[in-house]
Amino acid sequence: MKYLLSIIISVFVFTGCVEKQQVVEANIPNEKIGKPIVKPEIKIEEKINVVEELEIEEEIIPFLESQDKVKIAFIYPSKYVAKYTKPSISTILAYLSYKEIDYDFKIIDTENESLENIQSAFETLKQNDYKNVIALFTPRVNEILNQIDLEDIRVYLPLIEKNSSIENKSNLIYGSISYEEQINKLIEYSPNDKKVMFYQDSFLGKKLKSKFDSLGINIPVVKEIKKKRNYFRGLIKDYRLNNANIFLNTDIVKTSLILSQITANRIYPSIVLSTQNNFDPKLISLTQEKDRNKFIVASSIDDVNEKLLDTIELFGGNVRYEWVDYSVLVGVNYLFDSNRSGLLLTEIIDNEVDYKPRLFKATDFGFIEIK
Repeated sequence: MKYLLSIIISVFVFTGCVEKQQVVEANIPNEKIGKPIVKPEIKIEEKINVVEELEIEEEIIPFLESQDKVKIAFIYPSKYVAKYTKPSISTILAYLSYKEIDYDFKIIDTENESLENIQSAFETLKQNDYKNVIALFTPRVNEILNQIDLEDIRVYLPLIEKNSSIENKSNLIYGSISYEEQINKLIEYSPNDKKVMFYQDSFLGKKLKSKFDSLGINIPVVKEIKKKRNYFRGLIKDYRLNNANIFLNTDIVKTSLILSQITANRIYPSIVLSTQNNFDPKLISLTQEKDRNKFIVASSIDDVNEKLLDTIELFGGNVRYEWVDYSVLVGVNYLFDSNRSGLLLTEIIDNEVDYKPRLFKATDFGFIEIK
């Protein structure tokens, strides 16, 4: 029997000492697969503290591996990760739909990453017997998580690397990609010592530069791009870029402008390299084929079953190109059945996702892996 739970739900419930408006937004796709869409019952619970929560209960669907209802929770601090929230929730719901699982899904917005709010969220989960959690926290919560009693709760952390935590609890599972591994993979395609780096004055740009520094990679020419700078002729018209290995630690727009300016100014690099941040199909629409001729990008996202991929895209997730969505998928799959079904190629080893970076060339038809 086939079922479809094609419902993307994003709920924002505001509580606190100031009275705030409560909004519930439900987007139901028009596509129909199998039986008609069943609208779930949505329960909104107000709490005195600042923790906000939503419980989603769907009508019973046979669970293939077990007759028990799966209980899973999603926690996120909206102040820091708002842009990742909807696609992450969509990815989780799409996976549960694909697996035809009978589930309870609770969403809690801790608003920030304070000890008080995070502790309150986990107390709520304990009281309601939720033992599997996907928590979209940033690395700044490592110390807090080590202070909280997480007994009998497994917590998957899509945005945190294991090596960023001094103390690793056995029930914490780390899911962030490793930029160090991607950089090491790119260095293999760096044929000479004539290296140039462009990095952006942003959190990610500075983080990537620091990764190069920590790996001891000697880059004689380093060019910083200020946040509001969109004119690069002065930075590009530099003889040192000819026959150089150019590393772009820049966002998709800045990368596209740099590639275009390299072509326009008749600069001939040996190769142009970038990490996951430029594994984005928008790059193809923003540049010409000749701009991308020597461009190679690394990605830690592995192949996904086509049917599962279609389901996730129907719900609004993007595990093909967005590594956070892909990490969330790896996490929910692991919490559900520890990947015993072999649904995904990416594995979790010693409480950490074992990503395998791959290199791609951008063509007019998309990204093609370099074997």
